[in-house]
Amino acid sequence: MYGANGDLAILYREKSNDDRDMYLAIQDKSGHLTRTRINSTHWHVNACPMTYYALTSTNDGYLAAWPTKGDIYFARIDRKGAVLTPGEVKTPGHSGMRSGLVALSGTDGSTLIAWKRDSELSWRRYNAQGVAQGEVKSVPSAGKGAAGVTDQHGKFILFE
Repeated sequence: MYGANGDLAILYREKSNDDRDMYLAIQDKSGHLTRTRINSTHWHVNACPMTYYALTSTNDGYLAAWPTKGDIYFARIDRKGAVLTPGEVKTPGHSGMRSGLVALSGTDGSTLIAWKRDSELSWRRYNAQGVAQGEVKSVPSAGKGAAGVTDQHGKFILFE
């Protein structure tokens, strides 16, 4: 994902020593590379979890979402790779193997996290402080993928 300032950001799960933590690597336009662990929920497992992640560019950095131990988390990250307050946020979402995951950022700093599981697309909205807004919503949806966009007015659109 290219950030708003042109830097290249890569979200990935580490594999060394069976620690499966999430990292964001950012290479700026001069070629300087930084690497930051963005999760606070540690996962030590002797396996290769087959999961999908989501990374979105925002005006002030990035929005990342990922599963850990079957639960879905997200965090906002600044342009340098530092996790912003409130840090890692656990959602009520649960993922399966190769489950679809979407992270959308609104123009007001709000976040929409959507996930696919058992032929159902579910989502929850969060305000700029990472506080849940309303209940989890869901609709039946075929397949494993999840997709969505934020329109030019800052509204979230999910595709069933």
